[in-house]
Amino acid sequence: MSLNLLEGALGGIGLFLLGMRIMSNGIRTVADARIRAVFAAITSNRLYSLLFGMVLSFSLNSAGAAVIFTIGLANGGVLTAFQAMSVLAGALVGASLSLHLQGIPYSLVAAPLVFAGVLLKFFAHRRRLANAGDLLLGAGLLFLGLSLLEGSFRPYESHPFYGAFRGAFFNYPVPAMVFGAVISCFVQSALSATQVITSLVLSQQVPASMGNLMMLGSVAGVAAIGLLASIGGTFVSRRIAISFFLVTVVAILPLAVFAPYLADIVASSSLADMASGSLQRGELFSRLAWLHTVAGIVAALIATAASGLVSRIIGAYDDHGGNGAMPQPRAGYLDMRIINTPTLAIEQARKEIVRMVSVTGYMFADVREMLFDYDARRADTIRRHEQVLDSLNHEITGFLASLARSSTNPDISYEIPGLLQTVTDLEHIGDRCEDILDCIIDRKEASIFFSDEAMDDLRRMAAAVAENMSFVETMVKEGLTPENDARRRLKEAARAADDEIKELHFDRICSGVCPPRAAMLFNELMADLERIAELCWNLMAIYGRKSA
Repeated sequence: MSLNLLEGALGGIGLFLLGMRIMSNGIRTVADARIRAVFAAITSNRLYSLLFGMVLSFSLNSAGAAVIFTIGLANGGVLTAFQAMSVLAGALVGASLSLHLQGIPYSLVAAPLVFAGVLLKFFAHRRRLANAGDLLLGAGLLFLGLSLLEGSFRPYESHPFYGAFRGAFFNYPVPAMVFGAVISCFVQSALSATQVITSLVLSQQVPASMGNLMMLGSVAGVAAIGLLASIGGTFVSRRIAISFFLVTVVAILPLAVFAPYLADIVASSSLADMASGSLQRGELFSRLAWLHTVAGIVAALIATAASGLVSRIIGAYDDHGGNGAMPQPRAGYLDMRIINTPTLAIEQARKEIVRMVSVTGYMFADVREMLFDYDARRADTIRRHEQVLDSLNHEITGFLASLARSSTNPDISYEIPGLLQTVTDLEHIGDRCEDILDCIIDRKEASIFFSDEAMDDLRRMAAAVAENMSFVETMVKEGLTPENDARRRLKEAARAADDEIKELHFDRICSGVCPPRAAMLFNELMADLERIAELCWNLMAIYGRKSA
């Protein structure tokens, strides 16, 4: 296999993954309530989502790029599993549409997007514009990687890639479908994939029947690119990509049995003409394109019909952050349509707060581990958890405010202020955890070392705060009213540990064991831990008042 092919493939995949990560981060930071509302409107039902996927795929002239962008939106919490499945189904139809109508190649917009993204990221003074620069830069790098990857697999009959797999893949049904999926996944364009298969059939390297199976496999290849795009993404985005791929494969496999009959329906003389080699390129391309169209529409209809089931299955396995996986960065239970049913609305808000306290608990647990064992991946997880908390705080607060205006139930009106304060305190705990992470990173970058005694003190204080966090998690999840004795015991233990550690720290400063820079960082860490404990006590007081 040519070295240039390997270089192009590896370089394209590398740029693609880098662009995907930058674009996903940009989507998370840019997607505010207004942008989420726009996407919610254009994907409000299956038909709208399907049409949006078709337009996206056709406008980019690449179903693979549309799938990647959709997974990025799901990864950023802009689309739910239900919406994303229908949009991905529309991308399959859009891929077939691009075989019959000429669109604008995504390679033409790659360089302008990179340029615009760099300008905004490094020269914009407003934070929102800089975040938009991340989104554009990521999209540009993603398209650039796809262009490089596609350029390595241009549809030439003598390409070394096709010759290397000719004997193994071109004469058997299942390998032929796998080969079609691989080609579609690599070239990122249904048009280029169809040109590849057309060239192979006309050059008589591939039998006509195997060419039909390759076209069916190329439809599954569009879904396979979603698996690559979901690497390093959230739990929900990975499950969406896996579900879409499995649904597409299940839809394509039965069609493989009837592939010759489908070809006969498209053109009754196609098999005879292909076997004799008398079929012209344009006519063969047209017939393969229509075969791809039929398969794409069938797979899209099945994927759209299965979107509700997939959404429920993902919801059953994802307890919205309570399993330690990266949760979906948007509310999973809230719906403004239930505001007029206050009892149901307040119950859904409680479920969302339970999810929020789970995310907060995992965030603090990660920060506690980071105090003594730095891990860059864990640091990234903490940042993303903080973004989830910010999003949930905004959505839950808005939902409860709307409920307070519409509800006349005195019990619900009495409970709403406590829930609002709970959401605010949980978000503040997340802020303090992020402050601790910043101190940890500053300490690592400045090569500041704490003494063994200081590390033991931090470990003791973190353990005391962890007891309070665990108590709060149990209290919120089970809806318990905390006993005064338990609250008093936790507060006294944490305060006693804090007072003792401060005295020991002062002694280390006076004796010269702790230098000034280390002392400042230690004080900041202790202040953040102390503030987290105080916020936990606030939450205990809120739930203690419920029984009053």
